[in-house]
Amino acid sequence: MTANEVKAPGAADASPQVVMIVEDEFLIRLLLSEALRLEGYAVMEAASADEAFSVLLASPDTDILVTDVRMPGAADGLELAAFVRRTKPGLKVIITSGHAGADRVLGLADAFMPKPYELDAILRRIRALTADA
Repeated sequence: MTANEVKAPGAADASPQVVMIVEDEFLIRLLLSEALRLEGYAVMEAASADEAFSVLLASPDTDILVTDVRMPGAADGLELAAFVRRTKPGLKVIITSGHAGADRVLGLADAFMPKPYELDAILRRIRALTADA
């Protein structure tokens, strides 16, 4: 789990927006994390929903959560999203899945991205959701 803070391009005194990526597939998590850092976001990573619970409780400044549905551990991404809705209602949520359909995330997510997704597509969605924050 890492948290790197990078100043957003052109934002001299503004704090970068924080994106939490919860993805058990290391290469997907790495690719998305690096792309977001290059765009000026601060990124936190977790390999499971279980790990993400404690990170989110300790990080009040998280702006957006991107979570997969199926991951190892006691909880999945849908349970994580439900927890976020109850405890951090202002936090934007993107759920990704190669197995669950968009109908399973109703009320839990601000956006759904079916896997495999294109990197540019999810970056556009993140930009759109963080522009509202």
